[in-house]
Amino acid sequence: MFELKKQNTNAKAFLSAVFSHRVLYASLAFCHASGCVVTEKPELYGPMAVLYGILSVRG
Repeated sequence: MFELKKQNTNAKAFLSAVFSHRVLYASLAFCHASGCVVTEKPELYGPMAVLYGILSVRG
């Protein structure tokens, strides 16, 4: 019973870390930055990559 509660707590901590704002914004910044490179259209994806980068740093 104790192990089940401990695993549940670890799972909640992992999910809260994965779905924190900084991680999500950093992921979006990376995706938009890679979109700049892949599509060769930085004017389309660049501003959003910069915005999400700033938001990931600010928190």
